[in-house]
Amino acid sequence: MAIVPDDTTCALCSEPIWIRLGPESGPGSDDDEDMLPQQGASASRRVVPDEDDEQVVPDDVVLHDCPASHHFHWQCFLSHSEPETYCPACHVAIIPPDDDDARLLATIRNEGGQEDNFDLRPVLVEERLFATAPHLRTHAALCSACFTGDEASVLDILSNPSLSPPETTHLLNTPDSDKHWTPLFYAAVAGHADIVAFLLNQGADPNHRDRFEHVPAEYASEEGHAEVLDLLRGARSVY
Repeated sequence: MAIVPDDTTCALCSEPIWIRLGPESGPGSDDDEDMLPQQGASASRRVVPDEDDEQVVPDDVVLHDCPASHHFHWQCFLSHSEPETYCPACHVAIIPPDDDDARLLATIRNEGGQEDNFDLRPVLVEERLFATAPHLRTHAALCSACFTGDEASVLDILSNPSLSPPETTHLLNTPDSDKHWTPLFYAAVAGHADIVAFLLNQGADPNHRDRFEHVPAEYASEEGHAEVLDLLRGARSVY
């Protein structure tokens, strides 16, 4: 759905909610697919909208339970002390503070398009977790790259000179909090044989069991990824 440019501004910084995409982002990039709130652009890239410029897109969050329907840049909204509880602009309570199951619904507009009933609360919880434990963001990025088959990102993350060999091994074999999957699970279930081979060579454990007591080879078998299955079976025999 096309989004027609307007003169909307952010309620916190008063700058236009429209930004000019940099060369690393834009429609069709991997970040667009999940329609998650994007990180936003720097102030120097915010522009007055031009309907004829395809590289000008919104960076817009509108809270459903804010009576004033304030608009925010994603980073401006995120930088507020309690964006999951109060509207950052008018400080009106937007969900009950003692209700852990309440949804924080918003309309999100960004380079991926528009989503009208996006629950922001899980994203905010994750962002706060990443802020207190930055290594978890790296782990999440690695799992995502393994699942999508982004070999360049996998290599970039694991070849970071700031990681010692023990830290690399720990990153490879740390399970996520959902299914207790390590990055190897994500590569195996998606059938990315080259990534599976690389992870194994870097020290990924093929015998790790998830919360369902399955190993990566079982998912590769279920999905019919014969080459991946051979790699995992061979690796399991030497561990």
